[in-house]
Amino acid sequence: MHARLTADTDLIRTYGSASAGHAADLQALATRLATVGTDAALFGPVGAAFLARLNRAVARETDTLAGVCASLSGTHRAAHQAAADYRRADGDAGARLLGGW
Repeated sequence: MHARLTADTDLIRTYGSASAGHAADLQALATRLATVGTDAALFGPVGAAFLARLNRAVARETDTLAGVCASLSGTHRAAHQAAADYRRADGDAGARLLGGW
């Protein structure tokens, strides 16, 4: 029994492009989150402590989103490279079958 390997390179590229779109959406969200902070002193001592913690949490989440964006951007590049590699391997295998070693 022979194993059969197939790869739909168009779907792989579509996945990569969707990943890039998600990265762009998350980057826009991270940019918006970065502007959420406000001057905590305007809310008195209790409000200032709460807002200072909130601002730190937002900054941490913004950093996390930046990491996710980087991963998704890498997925985009990897998917497009994988699709190209599959297509090239398919062409090479076809050439070998036709005697073009």
